[in-house]
Amino acid sequence: MDTSKEARPGQRIPLTVLGAAVAEHVTPPYLATAVPVEPAAGFYDEEPSDVPFRWMSVRGRLTFAPQPVERFLEIWVHSPFHDLSQRLRASIGDGGGDARELELLRGWNPISIAVPAGAAGIDLEANKPFPRAYYPGDARELAVQMRRPLLHADPLRHRHIETRHGNGARNVRELLDGRVELGSTPPKLGIDLQGNCNVKPPCVYCAWDYNKALEGDNVDVPFTPETLGEYGAFFDQAGELVNCSIGEPFMMKDIDALLDAFGDRGKLLEVTTNGQVLTDVNIKKLLGRNVHLYISLDASTPETYAKLRNTFFTRLLENVRRLVKAKGGRGHLPLVYFVFMPMRANVHEVDAFVQLCAEMEVDRLVLRPLNDSQGVDLKFDRAGYHFDYQKEILPFPELVRISGRVAELCRRAGVPLSDQMSFGGELEAQFAKEFAAGRASVTDAPAASAPASATAPVSAPASVPVSTPTPAPAPPPTTAAKAGPLPSLGDDVFPACTEPWKSLYILRRGVMPCCYGGAPIAKMNEFKNAWNAPLLQDIRRELLAGRFHQYCFDSPDCPIVKKSEAGRDLSATQEAHLLSRRWLARARLARWWWPGTVYRACKKVVLRVTKGAPAAS
Repeated sequence: MDTSKEARPGQRIPLTVLGAAVAEHVTPPYLATAVPVEPAAGFYDEEPSDVPFRWMSVRGRLTFAPQPVERFLEIWVHSPFHDLSQRLRASIGDGGGDARELELLRGWNPISIAVPAGAAGIDLEANKPFPRAYYPGDARELAVQMRRPLLHADPLRHRHIETRHGNGARNVRELLDGRVELGSTPPKLGIDLQGNCNVKPPCVYCAWDYNKALEGDNVDVPFTPETLGEYGAFFDQAGELVNCSIGEPFMMKDIDALLDAFGDRGKLLEVTTNGQVLTDVNIKKLLGRNVHLYISLDASTPETYAKLRNTFFTRLLENVRRLVKAKGGRGHLPLVYFVFMPMRANVHEVDAFVQLCAEMEVDRLVLRPLNDSQGVDLKFDRAGYHFDYQKEILPFPELVRISGRVAELCRRAGVPLSDQMSFGGELEAQFAKEFAAGRASVTDAPAASAPASATAPVSAPASVPVSTPTPAPAPPPTTAAKAGPLPSLGDDVFPACTEPWKSLYILRRGVMPCCYGGAPIAKMNEFKNAWNAPLLQDIRRELLAGRFHQYCFDSPDCPIVKKSEAGRDLSATQEAHLLSRRWLARARLARWWWPGTVYRACKKVVLRVTKGAPAAS
């Protein structure tokens, strides 16, 4: 995408995909007016990650060419502190007369600062550094990470970024204060883009019929730009949008308008796709977008892929190769992730999957456990393989060892990794023995050479800063052993799970309080009332008290509950409660065993006798 100074708002510029001009795209004002920003004193060399970043010391300066109009400096900053205790003072002008102090949220977040006419630079100062105990072998003084800044003249985008940041800070303060009724809206919003899918019959682990039954009358409800207007502040104040539809988003014909609405407001969109409809047209729609694309693959060979989905494995890989080439390789937008869910059918391919990620130069490997949904009774015969959902679920210790092995394989291959089993607490720290055993199992395997793009800095569009998924980029490597406990980063004051404060999923099948929610807590159109409904307040209240709510126990896919159970961290009362809920789930799955069989047999007899009885005189 052309972001040169010659571009003007509304100007049409050609986009080239795969070497051919396929369409024209209207450059949004924040890109058309973008000008270079240079790091000066206080910034270190750029480092590779999903998107390159620089560490800033406690003080740093950014410079740019002055202009006779007001502009807006957008910086994406990553703070290691969870509790708003790290702040950034931004000063413009001699003596710092025009200064503003900004609260920093944990993780990658955009901050927008008004720059007056004639200004040629801005001075930044963090109130405290990143504790040196986290990088004892590094002589640098580090405070925050920063991605390539954006200086533009789009006041509407500036207001959107300010609104988003203000809501995010308010949300953290309410959590710190132990509030269960919130004035903020969810910083992360789950959305439901598409209800149809191109994979038929569905993937073997997809409870398609069950979920479509839950959607009921909402199954055909369209998601359009008008939907965003109906969401109001819930959309305007959210920073991250997560598509959780039971369907394939790239079957949408008008997805362009939605991508524009998300991107122009500085929002991150996370999308899961099967990747089979990544046509040249859809690739063109994605280029330069602030999108994290999760491609469900789960296999490294056509044979295993056919057991889980269909025979389009080779075509899918060709689609991804064209996308990675068109976007310019790793570190360019959209970010492309390959997803692997270990199960009986594919666990033998985990090593080859890491190598596939390295060869394809995707931005990240995402390790995601098969949901431990004891009520799911899916059975399929596909490609000569009998898939039984319940028998495919791997024991927890085996999952931990797989996580350790994949972590080591990814380290050797230079492939960034996100392990969703670490949601709510690092898996390696909680289950060190099994994780270390997984790492150690790689000792005899040859170390893979990392692709060039994994070891050398890569160039991302300077005008399009992006967010990154958890976990955040690691601190600099250490060369000295850590002595004693590390200083607190403010996360020790939070409950085990913060999702009910930070997320709301507005889905066709109902409103969910978190990404691992079991049953819906409200109908799709009742999301505004659901955000502070008595049930959600009760869930927050229980978590603040150090307990899981019954809703959590009825959501068996939650890795936090799963890890607490496996680590024996539950109280006797909580463990008994969890076991009773699991027993009920198994009873429903088995249709209540022999009592259920007797009941159903008696019911059939009664119905047969009733139907055959003579009419009353």
